[in-house]
Amino acid sequence: MNKIELSEQKFKELFGDVISCIGPTRNFSSGTAMSEAISNILAACQGAGVKRFVMQSGIGLSDGKELSVLNRWAIRNSGRIFSKAVEDKAIAASAVQRSDLDWIIVRLAALSDLAATSKYTSGPSTRIAPLLPLSFADCTDCLVRAATNEPTWVRKIVNVGR
Repeated sequence: MNKIELSEQKFKELFGDVISCIGPTRNFSSGTAMSEAISNILAACQGAGVKRFVMQSGIGLSDGKELSVLNRWAIRNSGRIFSKAVEDKAIAASAVQRSDLDWIIVRLAALSDLAATSKYTSGPSTRIAPLLPLSFADCTDCLVRAATNEPTWVRKIVNVGR
């Protein structure tokens, strides 16, 4: 990985709150891209005085207690298929949770290139249908809300979907 050097002041000007949507291009061969990148991003945020950090994650890391029985089964099976990506994302999420930042982990349902609807549900332990796709635009809306408008979500895991 190449490192970009930024002064602390320039970093604060560029990034007030940080939203990370980092992930592999292929879930079958994810390697350690997420966990390594998140560790570097967290260190940069902490060094630059960033307060809030939002990590985009997937509902596949849920234990499923807030999901229906059928959706819990689907998530467990997809977790087996994408086990390497799930494992790397879990390491990244754990690093976020151990950080001193005001973190929020946003766990998404499936994403798709659909039109924005603003008709999604989100919140800690919110029940969603993980196989009903969420538009990229609605996902973005929720991530920005997490970074700017949801103080009750700080240091929590939030589900977003339909």
